Amino acid sequence: MTRQWISRAEALERLDVKPQTLYAYVSRQRIAAKSDPDHPRKSLYSLDDVERLSGRSDHAHASPTPRPAPNIISSGNPARGEASIDSEISITFQGRHYYRGQDSLVLAETENFEPVATLLWQSDNSNLFGPLKPRPDVNFPGGPRARVMAMLSRRLEEEAMQEILPERDLELEAAGLLNELIDSVTNGGPRLFFHQRLARGWKVNDPRDIDLIRRILILSADTELDEATLAVRVSAATQGPLANSIMAGFAALMGPKLGGRISRAEAYVTQVRRHGNPELVAKTYLNQGLELPGFEAGTASSEKQRAESLMAAAPHMGNDLKTILQVGEDLTGRPAGFSLAVALLGRHLDLPKEAPFTLYGLGRSAGWLAHAMEQIASKSAPKARLRYIGKHPLNP
Repeated sequence: MTRQWISRAEALERLDVKPQTLYAYVSRQRIAAKSDPDHPRKSLYSLDDVERLSGRSDHAHASPTPRPAPNIISSGNPARGEASIDSEISITFQGRHYYRGQDSLVLAETENFEPVATLLWQSDNSNLFGPLKPRPDVNFPGGPRARVMAMLSRRLEEEAMQEILPERDLELEAAGLLNELIDSVTNGGPRLFFHQRLARGWKVNDPRDIDLIRRILILSADTELDEATLAVRVSAATQGPLANSIMAGFAALMGPKLGGRISRAEAYVTQVRRHGNPELVAKTYLNQGLELPGFEAGTASSEKQRAESLMAAAPHMGNDLKTILQVGEDLTGRPAGFSLAVALLGRHLDLPKEAPFTLYGLGRSAGWLAHAMEQIASKSAPKARLRYIGKHPLNP
């Protein structure tokens, strides 16, 4: 059920408290708050939380006993200079990542990518992708990443500065964009499920391997807030076409901190296979003071669980690739991260160069579109404050 939100004045009246008390409730995560889309400098407050704390409820069939406090999961109040974003899309809780309250690891076991995308978009249309047809001009040159960027560049050119209708159908726009992203990699083809279309384009025929592509897409769909998602939301705040936001997401993803981890892991796996001695290559990295790709410090527990889930679904992966994984875990004492799992499966599936990065980006696109639509619907922008620390203009 969608939350109902009320103004500060109404919250204070219902609670019969001073403003300082209301702010204390918010800071202690007893009341959820978000920016007012019509007045970004003001806040709205969760009616359910206010009613619970006030000891009364206007809802029909209210329980005679107070309800337990909901799980308001937050990263806390933003520090100065940090962006503040309210979202209902996903959360990492007790080490596991959830999409709209559903465990992503369970979804990877049971669902196709399309229903996961519609879950993230909170769509009631169970056949959102069914009517979509391929464009006749979907053939792009280059590798997988170049094709995706070429397709997005064309969309940006087609939609540049076009008038956005107030009644635009964001779900249909998102579905068409994701469909076209897949076509850009596969050069069109039969209207199969997305993972089947990618498998067909990359000549992956074993049903077990086709299923691995499905799992990677779902487990990549959304992550904790990172620079790529922030870039998507900032772009979406301009109320422009969704293609703008996806381009911003891919641009941020191509930096060394995010998608670059997959590229480094892919290069590392290729180097080990060429050399033939996983332990020697790994020790050379470590002796040079370098982190072993895929075993970086500070990797989130949810990412490690996604990697473990992928590896568990690939018992038929070659022993040479399994050895790379085992040697890295033994030498670092850390479990593999998602970047290495994707790189290993990329080599197992014999995908083209940069295909693991692109596959991850395609998965992320479903979550990026959810964030873009949520940001557009809010009619506001992420709150951030710039603190100037340079020279005083009157005192050079």
